[in-house]
Amino acid sequence: MTDLTPAGAAALDAVDPLAGFREAFVHDDADPDLIYLDGNSLGRLPMASVALAEDVLRRQWGQRLIRSWNDGWFEVPRLIGDRIAELVGAKPGELVLADATSVVLYKAAVAALKVRPGRTRILTDDLNFPSDVQVLRAAAQAAGPDHEVVILESDGLHGPVDGLSEALGADRGADVALVSLSHVAYGPGWCWDLATTTRAAHEAGALMLWDLCHSVGVVPTDLGAADVDLAVGCTYKYLNGGPGSPAFLYVNADRTDLQNPVRGWYGSDDPMGFGFDAGPAAGASRFLTGTPPILSTVLVEPGVDLILEAGIDRLRAKSVALTERFVALVDLHLAPLGFGVQSPRDPARRGSHVSLRHDAAQAVSQALVNEARVITDSRPPDLIRFGFAPLYIGFADVDEAVRRTAEVVESGGIDRWRGVQPVVP
Repeated sequence: MTDLTPAGAAALDAVDPLAGFREAFVHDDADPDLIYLDGNSLGRLPMASVALAEDVLRRQWGQRLIRSWNDGWFEVPRLIGDRIAELVGAKPGELVLADATSVVLYKAAVAALKVRPGRTRILTDDLNFPSDVQVLRAAAQAAGPDHEVVILESDGLHGPVDGLSEALGADRGADVALVSLSHVAYGPGWCWDLATTTRAAHEAGALMLWDLCHSVGVVPTDLGAADVDLAVGCTYKYLNGGPGSPAFLYVNADRTDLQNPVRGWYGSDDPMGFGFDAGPAAGASRFLTGTPPILSTVLVEPGVDLILEAGIDRLRAKSVALTERFVALVDLHLAPLGFGVQSPRDPARRGSHVSLRHDAAQAVSQALVNEARVITDSRPPDLIRFGFAPLYIGFADVDEAVRRTAEVVESGGIDRWRGVQPVVP
């Protein structure tokens, strides 16, 4: 990458094979200068979702009423789950849309602990999402007072690869029941080697549970090839399923010993039989519990279809190119203004967002949103996250975001927004 000028960005956009996907999303005509770099928190709205939402409300619910359950509603969590399965190397029936991410994570963790009696430790790291750690602690508490969550320390940038290897070693690994990590860390964007890490957990006799929230749709993932036991992930980031859209749960087909700790009618083998003694459904469907939120569940499919159409390898290639360009421009233009790259420099170990470190991160983020028409987010104490969703972000967006960041800081934007505390930073 030698041409870091706007002309270089324009040349890259001109030959971008994914450029046309930008028009598949809703853009605010009243705010054409907005640069949206927060798709790692909430993806844009697909155009197809607008038409689908109207159909679901007016025809499926408004006209068909309860008959829509027989028109396809009943199978929606499984059918869309099979579509997501294509993205992550899973087989049909191994993945379903279910509850919120924290709920499916809890189900998966408790199920894993139950098949590892006598083992009392869950391993995770300090780069994991705080909610995941809270859920894992709740699962450990449910398993018994002797269970604990061990949080491995990182350097704040890279995952504790050596620390995990040591914790799984012969003298310590015998007590480990489960390893649970975020494939891509929500803060620095560190990306674990999924296959190697899973193998290490298995060699120690532990199960492996991955959180794919920040990787699904932008990082090639093959759960089957890696022999992953369990995985969860949200659908409202790079899959563009909408705010609060349901998460998915993957269960390896060979792990028939894993059972849903929160049983319910929808996950039974005879849901319409209304029997007290119904058994579990086949595949990952046994981890379903109650009636799915149809309105939000059906709206997951258009975003997934766009990812599949674009192709995960092309998406990853563009993601790497976008983030590499951003890092180079930050070094050139923003480092002299007090910014530092707080994401791995190696793109193979980085997801599709780049975090910058700045002493006034929240003020900078607020100045960008409110004055510079650049939407990012901040995470305490000093991170600003820039997310690059390759379906709708171009190379000119990268250049312009860096230019506006420098401009808002140099013009005193930090002082104007220092101390402002939004509900969602």
